[in-house]
Amino acid sequence: MSSNRMKERAKPSLGLRQYAGIVAGVLSLLACPDVQAQDADDTEDRVTLQVRPRTEWRDGYKRLRQPGEAGELLTMQRTRLTWHHGTEKWEVRLGFQDVRTFGDMAGNTPTYGALAATESWGAWKPNAKTRITVGRQRIAFDNERIVGAVNWSQYGRFLDGFRWDQTTALGTTTAALTWDAPAGLTRIMGYHVYTSDRHRLSFLYFDQKNSLDPTASVLTSGATWTGKAKNEAVSWVVEAYAQEQRNDQPTSFMGVAELHGAFGNLGKALVALDWLEGDARGRAFHPFLGTNHRHYGWMDHFYVGLPANGMADARIHWTKPFGKAAWKAHWDVRYHRFYSPSFDNLYANEVDAVVVFKPTDFVQASFGWSVMRATEAMYASQNRAALANAWQQWGWIAVNFSPSILL
Repeated sequence: MSSNRMKERAKPSLGLRQYAGIVAGVLSLLACPDVQAQDADDTEDRVTLQVRPRTEWRDGYKRLRQPGEAGELLTMQRTRLTWHHGTEKWEVRLGFQDVRTFGDMAGNTPTYGALAATESWGAWKPNAKTRITVGRQRIAFDNERIVGAVNWSQYGRFLDGFRWDQTTALGTTTAALTWDAPAGLTRIMGYHVYTSDRHRLSFLYFDQKNSLDPTASVLTSGATWTGKAKNEAVSWVVEAYAQEQRNDQPTSFMGVAELHGAFGNLGKALVALDWLEGDARGRAFHPFLGTNHRHYGWMDHFYVGLPANGMADARIHWTKPFGKAAWKAHWDVRYHRFYSPSFDNLYANEVDAVVVFKPTDFVQASFGWSVMRATEAMYASQNRAALANAWQQWGWIAVNFSPSILL
């Protein structure tokens, strides 16, 4: 073998030694008393792990089933590793995740999953009332109807940008600026929340500018009011939002009214009505950055699987703990009755049910099933051929392992 080839092969080893030396030097520096003394009393390092496999049976999930279409059984897994470092003045979070379908090839390629950053941000807290965060971060407001993190999805949602939180005697104000360069989107958010003993009032300004298609730019603004009775057994939520588009469409509106009740051993119940305006001319309210799976049925036919031209959702929820208290088990049943925005047509009836077991603080198992009965009006709204047996269904089993380790 020639001496030149031997030198070429020796280079990687030399680089590895240099890299190891740099790492060792940094660790030695961090181990010095002077470095450790900085904010030592308030320093916290925490590592959070998550392994969340979910097996799903999809038969009309997200889009109405067509004649001849068969259901699909699949398992997807989200694996996350997050490190959080915090002091009195500073915080840093670095998280990575891998999402893949069982049966795919091992490794990380564009076809078979990839390791990607979820949260990667740094925050400065000059005082107890001010916080400035820069980087890829989770942003969610109120009930996540307008801006949500979509944590139910294996991928989740994180936004790149800046966020400033300021607390005063009148509440907490948030200003955020985020970018999505490939989609040409710039988002400007202003949010304020005031909380008293029995009431919570928040205001949101959300301007999404589209540089690739300026007519698709949308401005959303509104308020959410949450209150509870003196006995705390009854509470309510009222939300009202307006949305303006740049394409000369009239302003569209969204309204939500919820009434919650706690009935002791019988559990908790909720009756509610969601209304999102829409008409045949294309005028419609779109909660495009909301966690819509949480609100409009777990079958995901509205604002998740397909765009919706407005809708109304009359719903009832009932949840109740059961079994041994140590297991922290509960079940949750929800009934949705979907209408067109004008209430002229019934779209579908849907029932969602889930049983959740939590034997420890970091282990949770969920078993869910949803069924939907769609009408001809809903088939027409999705431009799908109607079936004689119009039942759609989605079943799933999920296990979530999420231990947190304090270093």
